[in-house]
Amino acid sequence: MENKMENLALNDKKNTGPKLGLIPLAAKKPRNTEKGTKVLVETNIRKLAISPNQPIFKYAVQVNFVYGKADGTQVVIEMSKSLRKGTEHDNDKARCQKVYNEAIKRYDTLRTGGPYFYDRQASLYTLNKLKTENIAFDVVEGISKRPNFKKAQFVLKKVDESFQSTSNDINKTVNPCPANADKTLLEAMNIIVSGPAFENKNVITIGSCVHYLIDTTGVEVPLKEYQEGCLYSGVGASKAVKTLEGTDKKSASLFMTTEMKSTLFHPDWIPLLDVLRSFRGFTTNLKSNIPAAQRIEKACVGLDVVLDYGPHKGLQEDGIVMKIRKFSTSAVETTFELEDKTKTTYPDLFTVETKGKLGKINIPVELLLLCPSQTVTNDQMINNEQADMIKLSAAKPNIRKTTTDCIAKKVGLASNSIYGFIKVEEPVKVEGMVLNKPKIAFAGNKLAVLNDPRAKFPTDFNLAGKYFIAKELSNWAIVFIQGEEIKGLADQLVNEMKNNGMKASNPVETFIVRGDLESVFKNGKAANRQLLFFVVKSRYNYHQQIKALEQKYDLLTQEVRAETAEKVFRQPQTRLNIVNKTNMKLGGLNYAIGSESFNKPGRLIVGFETSQRSGGNPDYPISVGFAANMLDHHQKFAGGYVYVKRDKDIFGSIVKDTLITILKTTYKYRGKPTDILLYFNGVSEGQFALLNEAFSKHVKDACMFLDQNYRPNFTIIASSKTHNERLYKSDKGFIVNLEPGTIIDHTIVSPVYNEWYHASAAARQGTTKTTKFTLIFTTQAAEPMWNLQQLTNDLCYDHQIVFHPVGLPVPLFIAGRYSQRGAMVLAANQGPVYTNDVMDLEETNKLLGYGSKKLFETRFNA
Repeated sequence: MENKMENLALNDKKNTGPKLGLIPLAAKKPRNTEKGTKVLVETNIRKLAISPNQPIFKYAVQVNFVYGKADGTQVVIEMSKSLRKGTEHDNDKARCQKVYNEAIKRYDTLRTGGPYFYDRQASLYTLNKLKTENIAFDVVEGISKRPNFKKAQFVLKKVDESFQSTSNDINKTVNPCPANADKTLLEAMNIIVSGPAFENKNVITIGSCVHYLIDTTGVEVPLKEYQEGCLYSGVGASKAVKTLEGTDKKSASLFMTTEMKSTLFHPDWIPLLDVLRSFRGFTTNLKSNIPAAQRIEKACVGLDVVLDYGPHKGLQEDGIVMKIRKFSTSAVETTFELEDKTKTTYPDLFTVETKGKLGKINIPVELLLLCPSQTVTNDQMINNEQADMIKLSAAKPNIRKTTTDCIAKKVGLASNSIYGFIKVEEPVKVEGMVLNKPKIAFAGNKLAVLNDPRAKFPTDFNLAGKYFIAKELSNWAIVFIQGEEIKGLADQLVNEMKNNGMKASNPVETFIVRGDLESVFKNGKAANRQLLFFVVKSRYNYHQQIKALEQKYDLLTQEVRAETAEKVFRQPQTRLNIVNKTNMKLGGLNYAIGSESFNKPGRLIVGFETSQRSGGNPDYPISVGFAANMLDHHQKFAGGYVYVKRDKDIFGSIVKDTLITILKTTYKYRGKPTDILLYFNGVSEGQFALLNEAFSKHVKDACMFLDQNYRPNFTIIASSKTHNERLYKSDKGFIVNLEPGTIIDHTIVSPVYNEWYHASAAARQGTTKTTKFTLIFTTQAAEPMWNLQQLTNDLCYDHQIVFHPVGLPVPLFIAGRYSQRGAMVLAANQGPVYTNDVMDLEETNKLLGYGSKKLFETRFNA
């Protein structure tokens, strides 16, 4: 292993092609001041009032580590520009901090005249020019415990560009051309405002912007601990400094967002074996193919561990970091080499297959330690952790705002004066607009009632008539576990279908015998069934297998848990929800939306979204979902998913080909679209230039592929819910949730981009989380912002199965569900297709996708 460790390469740089960001995003449009009802909105966004003319100096820091190689030569690795992620990146930052601490000891210029703000990587910011602006030294002792460590090198010098910034340079931090924005002041301020938190001994910082409290006295957020996995929760606050529009018409302003964080953590530096012992069913002779081991494996896959054995023992943060891929064969069944040939203590226990810079290696579990500060992912939650964490985070708006303000002050992010030149003001209040609600029409133009005073939420509505487009179901089967059929269920469903305008025949009853699901599909395919309707108890956990077989046999399915099916006899709403889904799967439309913004049949609306799930294995590809109104009615959405390699740009490789498929389908049903609107969800600001330049070209290329002269108008909008902004309605002095349809498009948005925050759905529990939308590109300069906002809002009402708006416009909401389905099908088929030991994405998509299936032109995932 030591020989392999010598060759670690951290900072390989790839040729990224032409520089992006030199073309401006869509020109700023006037805000919406008329369409809707005005409302007062409170925020967690604080203005930073900065003393004028305050200089901020930036210095470049370079930290190199020198390691010896077996052949007597040396390798130099720059830690200060580490491109690694997660634990490895945190370790590299800790190494830089160690060397910087040594610089402080050696040089008086770094001990006096401060304060100094080091980002633990390649930048040092000061409020005064250093007396000595060039520092260089080597250090050997007290830096690293690695056996082949030789020395660390430290170099500090002036930055050639942006050496000096001032507090007057706020407007330089933003630009319609992203690459032309000078972020020096923002970078400095993000480090500086965290200074009190870094100095607070009651605070642990994860990354550079999330600060957790050690002692939470006075914070009314309960903490959780879990015996299995030795998990524990922590509470803190994240912060981000941004340049926003503000209220000064002549200049933008700096603002800081602080958001409460309730997070679940794995234990720090604990032997992996001790963690495994905490799980129910664990024994020291457990095999990896036993259900108990598979359950524990799910909780451990993706964890970072270090080797704690032989020359690596006790290295901890200086050790070799590896990621757990899976549990593998027992030690006695595995061939591996240990430096001193010591036999493993537990020969009959599964080993752990890890992946790191050393490649894939099987290691006995007792030789591994968990790395610190690792958050628990959703995929690692095997009990009720996810539900519990949602409850912890789901504080009512008044409590959340009060708690966030309390934590921000305790951490040190809400000081009246930071280092004498930054005043953190109270959270700002802004004016929002509640957009008009669309009309919801059932058959015969019978309108649903919105703002019903009897409804729990003002945007919930009830069935007002028969389905707008009701379908026929004449050849279908209802599938039970043999001996567990529910008498009378079919009659209830058929009657509900007929009551809502569908033509429905009684189904054939068929049964799953001894778990044989595939025979049900073979028989259903032979009988040319329209639908297989499964009714099974949740304990059988057949859902993933059913959906994988749906894809394989191109045969539409609907699954209802038997526990839910029992309720249809006494709960009309349950009965309706089930049949709503059936009609949509068959190509129906339960209701139509009446709206001047969403009433253009010639407009194609497309959504791209990914759940970032990969079938439960970090080596699997990512499933990207897409959806579009490409069927015979412009308010019907359908779509699918595409598997892509893990990459920073997960959408780019598929935009053109996917859009070609969508355009062909749309043309088949409704003719060529006159204009196209594309939403991309989960996109960061750093990718705006990519969407503006590369993705817009993909759209043009897709249109020209169909017809060289085809030049429809098109618009690209980015959306995200990963921001830290929290917005609340101020209602006669009380803090409550925003009403669905509320938008804010001024003051707390970018001064150079078209942005708006949108609360589309009612919060069923906790506090509303708005979606942030950014207009990236458009060929329709005259289209007003209010129309895009209203269209986006109306799209949230088009779910068709639940009778209320959802949290994203439907093309994105449905695309997200398709993304999850893709991950599920991938997992059920045990991963992607490999050709000559290389992942074959083309074959994987052909074999496991819906692109060539008849179901592609249905909303099969309703």
